[in-house]
Amino acid sequence: MTKLNLKIPPPIVALLCGLMIWGLSVALPLHHVDAELRNSLAYILLGMAGVIDVWALISFRLARTTIDPRYPHKTSTIVSTGIYRYTRNPMYLGLVFMLSALSIWLGARLGLFAVALFILYINKFQIEPEEKELEIQFGDSYLDYKDRVRRWI
Repeated sequence: MTKLNLKIPPPIVALLCGLMIWGLSVALPLHHVDAELRNSLAYILLGMAGVIDVWALISFRLARTTIDPRYPHKTSTIVSTGIYRYTRNPMYLGLVFMLSALSIWLGARLGLFAVALFILYINKFQIEPEEKELEIQFGDSYLDYKDRVRRWI
């Protein structure tokens, strides 16, 4: 299964999971929660996702390093400022919040399984290979960063 390592861009994985959530909402609609409450919660999560992702992108741009997660060997520095003081993977966290917002907005409780699937996939085929490469490239500096900052939150 290592053939999938770093191959599919995380936004594409998120899009596929989003389509799965939409499909589940159509096939198994579960609208037991008031639509206004669902929408409010979805908007809050979507807003949080936007803030997290923009903050992460700005941090990467300021550090002048690549944002393409398929090529961790092109990373020029360990970004440990901004939101990266709190989470090593804020862009993926933002995608999790977006998928969660979609699931809630559509009333697809079973869609949260697609969110879990996204997390499992990203951990196995994106984050773990990224971390191995960054450990090779930055050694103790990256290991120290990993000790100080959690993977997700």
